[in-house]
Amino acid sequence: MLEDIFHAKTSLESEFEAAAPIEGQVFEALLPDSGLVRVNLRAFKAADGDLCQLWNAVKLTLKLFQPKPDEFRNAWRAVSRHLRIADYGLAELDLLDDSAEQDPPQSAHHSEQFRHSENPSYRVVAVKAIEGIGGDIFRLFREETEITLDRAGLPDVAIDKPEHEIAIDRVGIEELLYPIVVLDKNNRKQSTVAKVRMSVDLPARWRGTHMSRFVEIINRFRGEITYVQLREILDTIITQFDARSAHITLEFPYFIEKLAPVSKTPSLMQYTAVFDGIIEDGEYRFMLGVEVPVTTLCPCSKELCESSAHSQRTKISIEVISSDFVWIEELVEIAESSASAPLFAMLKREDEKFVTDLAYANPRFVEDVVRAVAEKLGARGDILSYDVRASSEESIHNHSAFARIARKQ
Repeated sequence: MLEDIFHAKTSLESEFEAAAPIEGQVFEALLPDSGLVRVNLRAFKAADGDLCQLWNAVKLTLKLFQPKPDEFRNAWRAVSRHLRIADYGLAELDLLDDSAEQDPPQSAHHSEQFRHSENPSYRVVAVKAIEGIGGDIFRLFREETEITLDRAGLPDVAIDKPEHEIAIDRVGIEELLYPIVVLDKNNRKQSTVAKVRMSVDLPARWRGTHMSRFVEIINRFRGEITYVQLREILDTIITQFDARSAHITLEFPYFIEKLAPVSKTPSLMQYTAVFDGIIEDGEYRFMLGVEVPVTTLCPCSKELCESSAHSQRTKISIEVISSDFVWIEELVEIAESSASAPLFAMLKREDEKFVTDLAYANPRFVEDVVRAVAEKLGARGDILSYDVRASSEESIHNHSAFARIARKQ
């Protein structure tokens, strides 16, 4: 059955493209065992709403797919319950005449009203229903040209025509806290809570987007999220929103077990990790980010004072785009080794002395820190671009000091 469906779909696309080459495919999919066709209305409108071309393609569908004539009603209702991107014209099924085999009337070949109606990008059409009403697809849709109903029969205001027809670069949700599972370098799964931001572009012709779909999608993938799953999430967003671009950011606490430097007492150290993915015009880009707290000791105060210096806690942020997989732990190690001393969740007295002496022996300005990080990243062969920032909460000033380096390799 799947081979037949694939063959029918391929033949349909070839038949239509040969008759009217346009941008996009008219038939996105044949729905298995249903006798239904999902029609891409954008492509259909790009062909000037030529119903005759669509009718010829539908006749080809009937020859290849051969839907069972008595089952399309149940199939239509089944799809209407489960396929979110469809809307339906169940009342129009009364127009069916299974024995009808006439060609579509000439008056149905073009419809100015249909071409300019504010319909969604996709419809689900019963091929037997189209055949039964002489191929007049407009009859299936004309009752909904003023307002489109969702699957519950309620008005879908989001796809209304906006007051100002201006395209929006990004629209979506943010500050959503959601449980996710990530894999660490030791192949252990960490359960954490991510702050989620998801967005798509919005065409000028639509008033709004469907925000609830973002939550549905992240809930579907929350079992385990890596950079591979991030691509799958974005592909799903593109499909369900019929969008040109999609963007997702996950910011979450990430824990690494560390041993105290002298006592070797174990404890968990918290860092902040960021997964950021975007698809735009079919191109996928993934960015990995970390925020690492460290200690920095001021070189100037050490030089001025004989046996003391002021130190402070500094945050190092690293964002990288790479050609190969990079672990969060690798970026954390680069950050900590570029500071005066690393931080620990717990230190015994002997550990505290060691860390204090280490910081005193390695004074660093924020300028020194970002340069050291940049040097280590640049020495790797897999980093395509990076953005490094260090911000020091000064202990003897009423301000913070920062430095930043951003480069593309």
